[in-house]
Amino acid sequence: MKEPREPDEMSFWEHLEALRMTLFACIAAFAVAATASLIFYKEIFALLRLPLERAAAGTAFAADAETALAAMRFSDPFSILLNIALLGGVVLAGPFALWKIAGFVAPALTARERRRLVPLCAASLGLFAAGAALAFFVLAPLSIRFMYFFSEQMGLRVNWLAADYYGFVVLLVLFVGALFEFPLLVVALQYLELVSTRALLRGWRWVAAGILVLTAFVSPTGDPVAVLALAGMLFALYLGAVCVGDFLLKRKLAAEAREASATPAKAEDATAPAGEDLRIL
Repeated sequence: MKEPREPDEMSFWEHLEALRMTLFACIAAFAVAATASLIFYKEIFALLRLPLERAAAGTAFAADAETALAAMRFSDPFSILLNIALLGGVVLAGPFALWKIAGFVAPALTARERRRLVPLCAASLGLFAAGAALAFFVLAPLSIRFMYFFSEQMGLRVNWLAADYYGFVVLLVLFVGALFEFPLLVVALQYLELVSTRALLRGWRWVAAGILVLTAFVSPTGDPVAVLALAGMLFALYLGAVCVGDFLLKRKLAAEAREASATPAKAEDATAPAGEDLRIL
């Protein structure tokens, strides 16, 4: 006879249905957020010009910053709108999608693990926002200023494709924001005791080389200055994540030790009255 399931237990097909509904909610939220961002496309269009204006300030191209972008292809305006929708969809729907995913995995966690979901989600959003801000306010102007410098040295007139510029800014913001999530993976590996803190610190040279290669070949930025700046920030995040992971692991081990020492004491208290009754008899 099939054993009855507990009321909170779900079958395999019920898990698949819950996963389908979670994915559908995330996709729907992205679609709504992308559509809403297109309503304010003029404001977002002007906002995304800030890295260009910051980079041109103080250079010979400052007066030409307003006319530095041009639409030379028939599909350029449509490509710019797609980039605006992509950025708005990810940024606006990201917190909702993270909340839905956390709600999907929460039933499979213990009470202690569920209490850590909120700070984990907050850390994820904070890291993405920090990476996106770094890309928008520092790396993008740095890359553009680098190109301005070489154009000035070569006597070239700057006239970039608008679709290429907006695509570069949007991809850089999303790429760096996603890269800044990797410290959570480092902390998780330590917390689950899959990798020791000593091993992570001992292999720092390989980590530094891997980060440098990744940023050089995958990053949308093409200049070495921005690549080195991004690699340095990611390596600093790695070291910080190792320290945080080591601290959380020690707290977890200490809590487990306290629980293990308290369990025998409770067992002795439970058997004490029976022993006293025997002595009385």
